[in-house]
Amino acid sequence: MRKIDYKELTLGLLFLILPTILIMYPLLDFLSEYYSLLFVNKHVLIGVFSAGIITAYLLHKTKIRFLIIFGLLLLIINILYSSISASSFNEFDAYYVANRFKINTSIFVFGWFSGFAISRWRYYLIVFSILLTTLSVILISDMEMSNVNEMIWLVAPTVLYLFYVLFVKELLKTIQKQEKTNYVMVVGRILLFSLIALFLFWSTIQLLDSKIDHIQNEITQGQSDESDEEDSDGENKDKDKDSKDDDSSSGAKFNLDDYLGLRDRLNVSEELLFCANIDNFINPTTPNPQYITLYHLNQYNPTLEQFEVDPDSIVRDLFLPNPTKIPQYFTQVNDSVLVYDKMERATKEVKSTIYIAGLSPEVFVAPSTAYACQPISIEEEFKKDYKFAYNVFSEVSELNSAYFVYNTQDESIINYQENRYRTLRRAKSYEGENERFMDYYTEVPEGELYNKIGHLADSLTKGDNTTIDKILSIRNYFLSKDEKGDPLYVYTLTPGKPTDPNIPNASMLDEFMFNTHRGYCTYFATSSLFMLRSLGIPTRVAVGFMTVDRSHKTPGWYWFYGDQGHAWTQVYIPEYGWLDFDMTVSNTDAEQSPQPDGTPPTPPTKETYVGKGVITEVDTLSKTMQVRVDKMIINDNGIALDSTNLLDMSFDVNQAKVFAGEQPIALKNVKLGDTAVMVSFDYKLGRIRKKYNSETIENYMKLFPDPITIMEVHVPKIEEEKLDDATKEEEDSAMKTITDWSIYVLAAILLILLVLMLLPICYYLWLSKKAKNHSSITKLSEANYKNAHFILNQMGIPRDHQTPMVYARDVVDPKFGTHFEAFVKTYQKLKYSEDQLTNAEVDLIKEFHSDFNQKVFSKYSKSQRFFNFIKPNKWIHYMLNLNLKK
Repeated sequence: MRKIDYKELTLGLLFLILPTILIMYPLLDFLSEYYSLLFVNKHVLIGVFSAGIITAYLLHKTKIRFLIIFGLLLLIINILYSSISASSFNEFDAYYVANRFKINTSIFVFGWFSGFAISRWRYYLIVFSILLTTLSVILISDMEMSNVNEMIWLVAPTVLYLFYVLFVKELLKTIQKQEKTNYVMVVGRILLFSLIALFLFWSTIQLLDSKIDHIQNEITQGQSDESDEEDSDGENKDKDKDSKDDDSSSGAKFNLDDYLGLRDRLNVSEELLFCANIDNFINPTTPNPQYITLYHLNQYNPTLEQFEVDPDSIVRDLFLPNPTKIPQYFTQVNDSVLVYDKMERATKEVKSTIYIAGLSPEVFVAPSTAYACQPISIEEEFKKDYKFAYNVFSEVSELNSAYFVYNTQDESIINYQENRYRTLRRAKSYEGENERFMDYYTEVPEGELYNKIGHLADSLTKGDNTTIDKILSIRNYFLSKDEKGDPLYVYTLTPGKPTDPNIPNASMLDEFMFNTHRGYCTYFATSSLFMLRSLGIPTRVAVGFMTVDRSHKTPGWYWFYGDQGHAWTQVYIPEYGWLDFDMTVSNTDAEQSPQPDGTPPTPPTKETYVGKGVITEVDTLSKTMQVRVDKMIINDNGIALDSTNLLDMSFDVNQAKVFAGEQPIALKNVKLGDTAVMVSFDYKLGRIRKKYNSETIENYMKLFPDPITIMEVHVPKIEEEKLDDATKEEEDSAMKTITDWSIYVLAAILLILLVLMLLPICYYLWLSKKAKNHSSITKLSEANYKNAHFILNQMGIPRDHQTPMVYARDVVDPKFGTHFEAFVKTYQKLKYSEDQLTNAEVDLIKEFHSDFNQKVFSKYSKSQRFFNFIKPNKWIHYMLNLNLKK
């Protein structure tokens, strides 16, 4: 075991190990997303990688044998894994625990190996950065990533890291040979290099911003086109695609994340995302629309001026299923959310039907508080416009209503509002509420800005005794007018950046509240949240969609476009729960979006029987199927069967349409062992009575015909290789676009590496030109001096810590038979002495370049000279040694 060099150890930890840990963060972040179903935590992954790489680096710097320690490590991991496998977990928990252990230990071992390799192998970090880039591209393809910004965030750091490693490795190698080192200069050079690299990267992104948007639109358009064309014939596909292209060019792509922060510009889209039928009315003729909520945001980041999901908060009051994972016509229920919505009075159940158009079917949208979701089929004539549909059941407050009622002249709605306010004025105070709950939802960041907002809220609500009156006073402030009679606050998608040039980090919230008064919904939601919280009123921000009633022909139906993405405040009032109070002033553009063309989708024929089970037999001649049924819905009454009384049932599928996912298939392609959902709309089955509680399922099923006539059969998606070539081509189009751009990224990396290899050759040609063409003897001697050192450095004979004279006399001249020592003496005389050069010395300088190059190059073959010249690490070493000397 050798004596520890603490200088080398510290420099390695700071400038090699720490950046390596940081560069792994994006990759591990995406890896945790990839394994999200296993609940793998990105912070745990980065923690175990850090533990592995730091421990291994510290151990192996002392030259402890790798195989012994690594073998011992693997033995310990194997013992731990065996212990976990032998523990008394149930099957479900064992799967998750074992797989999380495998992933975490794999990352730890990778970190350990990297720590060892960094301590021993000079070029490992270069290989490491190339490996990370390759893994990033593989991960992009495997996750079918379609967000260009995410691709850049995943790949770009590893490319920048490659440049950083080339620079820092040579720098550390140089200063390790020095007896005294100016560490301030070393740290400054590394920081300066890092800043320059980041600035160049940022500048490139800014210059290519429009190109990136174009690429993003291409990828998104490809995915959208594929979905739209899936169920159409060839001619209609082309027509629909052209129409989509026209639509996409008219507006920006919808992105709800844009509504989370205070930006200087908000891009919106006119794309139809979905439509909904909300069965909620103030009276038989007056609809009472509800906001469509995606999620609640409780945590605010003052630095970024952006709302975020609190990682420490368990979302209990949100039902967030993936509708595409629920079997057709079956209902997924989570009524536990009703316990946490804190609604005790004035509630009712509301059924909504959602038809998805441009939005992803996996995104669940519904009025609050949703607790059940039931996927339904779409009538054939509407399948070209909508790709998925489901029913939603929500517990809704009778005191809740959507944005437009604040600006209406409808007398019935005005009366509804006044009754609402009268009821809320009688609400209980917050005195009996949980202290932790109140502290969490009334928290306000510290700082002068938030104190100013609090003082403004106090002045606006002076004299108000009830929560609802304080809310209305703040609402009236946003609706007030200035001294000229113009609206004080204006809704705009382009609020702009802070206008005060003397405050480089001026807050956009401060600018909105106390200067411009111009902003979009997130500005109003953020400012009203802090005003209400400063008054001790529990408030949170909700993100989703503004519901606007634009159609009087079909009351209860609402269309949602991209420009209706919205953020608003929700206020908690005891017994009545969280109620929507939107402070955003009128957004005329969203309220007057294009009228929905056509009629609302026709709800499918009411299903009378739905059965789910495993296919045991398929007869394509008689068009019958045998299914072992484990769940049934008969006239909206669910019947679950346990493993002891599964029913083997026969179904007549002569009239049935068979779907594998959304793809129509032939009955012959149905596979035995697949799970199938059998749907019947036979009105005769609707006449069958409900099952008695005391009645056995076998006796009850004798009331049904055998076989039962089925109209729809839904089985899992068939494997890709069984699709016809045209369909497969469509399904691969979006992935092909992503793969193409991944190839472009790799090509760019290879181009950068090529440029790095060519730089030393270009530098040599530039030095040679200077060494030949300078008329000034002083300039000529300097060029020859640099040229000689550069050639020797690239040939593997660097000067390092030796003096020029010793280096020339003891190393160069004996090896190559040159007159380098004499040249160095002449060079130093010219540079440091006032004596004139002799004619012989002048001739030596003039003839030195060709003579020296010929003698040195004669010792190497052409291939050796070429490969020595294209090594960028040697060139970086040479450039650093020009400035970093003892």
